[in-house]
Amino acid sequence: MTISIIIKDDEKKQEETITVDSENCKDWEEVSYQVGCRVSRKVATLLLADIEEGLNQKRPKGWKIKGFYERTRVTRFGDVTVSRRLYKDDKDDSHFLLDEDLDWPPFRMATPSLTEALVELSTQCSFWRVSQTLEKLTAGVLTKSTIHSLLQEVSRAFMEEEKGAWEACFGEGRLPPGGDRKVSTLFVEADGIQVHLQRENQERYELKSAIAYEGWELLPQTDERYRLVSKKIYCQGDNNIPFFEGASLLWDRYWDMSCLELIVLGGDDADWISKGEEELPCCIRQLDGFHLSRSCRRGWEKGEDMYDAIRTGRVRWTLGDAVAREGKTAQKERNHVLKCLDTGVDWRKKVEGTLASLIVPQLVRGLGAMESNEDKLFADRMKKKGLSWTIPGAQRMGKAIQIVANDELRNWCGRKPSKSDASEVNLSFDVFVYPPEYENSVSVPALVGPHSSRPWVKVLRSLSTQPYPVN
Repeated sequence: MTISIIIKDDEKKQEETITVDSENCKDWEEVSYQVGCRVSRKVATLLLADIEEGLNQKRPKGWKIKGFYERTRVTRFGDVTVSRRLYKDDKDDSHFLLDEDLDWPPFRMATPSLTEALVELSTQCSFWRVSQTLEKLTAGVLTKSTIHSLLQEVSRAFMEEEKGAWEACFGEGRLPPGGDRKVSTLFVEADGIQVHLQRENQERYELKSAIAYEGWELLPQTDERYRLVSKKIYCQGDNNIPFFEGASLLWDRYWDMSCLELIVLGGDDADWISKGEEELPCCIRQLDGFHLSRSCRRGWEKGEDMYDAIRTGRVRWTLGDAVAREGKTAQKERNHVLKCLDTGVDWRKKVEGTLASLIVPQLVRGLGAMESNEDKLFADRMKKKGLSWTIPGAQRMGKAIQIVANDELRNWCGRKPSKSDASEVNLSFDVFVYPPEYENSVSVPALVGPHSSRPWVKVLRSLSTQPYPVN
């Protein structure tokens, strides 16, 4: 038996017939799939031609048609070729209205929807595996180098926008608009992983990343499990951008940083993490529990007791009773712990009995989510499979993982999104706000916002802060 599928174009009064012979057709699933893809390609060609004609009818006055040019796009159902008009506007600039209307970046083969799927899959497995999966599950085929290029394009576009926002903010003083969410407390944890390098002058590179979240949410399960609330990922993509300056710009897109009254920063004792205590406003620092506990066990006989004493702030009373282990390694670990006594105290103990305890979420827990997040997001893809990277390649992959994790990928798979206008601010006296409930008090949002460590803010702070008590 023969099956016929007729595709009609009523406007042009054309039709095409696709026939399928069912005799000895044991691979019916593959045949049906290929026929479906063939029909989809024909429908897509007719649909795109109709959209092109509609755009031509609505083109601006004075635009001239310079000719027709074909373009092939790779879709989930195969290659689709469409002929579209090239226009010249009044300024002699070139335009493909179809490309602009459908968000088709120039010189990119995959459609935005396919690009989104490929980039997301590439952040989880190798480019070769993505290419093989694409060949099996779709009618379109792209090489691993092409898929690699797609991820590079998406990451590069995001990084260029990030660099432009950083230069505008920290170089020119144009503050971006703050996010919609207003919270008083933000939890930040940072760490880095060492990835292997190729074609570089060094063997390893530290990829730095951080998470920020509002608190914890108890999951409705039998076991006691929690989920981070409004978690956002940041990965450093440009070494010229200081880590916490780039991170604060990202977080400011989600949260209004001027509303923050407390930032809790967790991580190991790396200098670049500790620097966040100076750069982030209203920040208290807590040392990562894993590294502190390991150093305590290596330095003392009952390291667990020492760890508990440091976390609760009782270490200075029990330090003399601790039995030290012998050896240079143990001595080195003890010296390290003794330098971290203040940062080793649990953040909850630090805010206990202070005004800060009034603004923390009702459900509070200790820090320690960064290790698992870094392991699942970055280490699984970049470190555990024997892969090696160039430094720019590692940065672009890290940035792609960030975009996917923050659910922003869709915005970067078409044309580059227009930059949001930065607010033209700066040192005007309208930053002083007089709360109506406090007759004689003054609030300066810039002093506690994301840019409180900038030199001009420090000058403003010195001018607005009285150096002596009021009588």
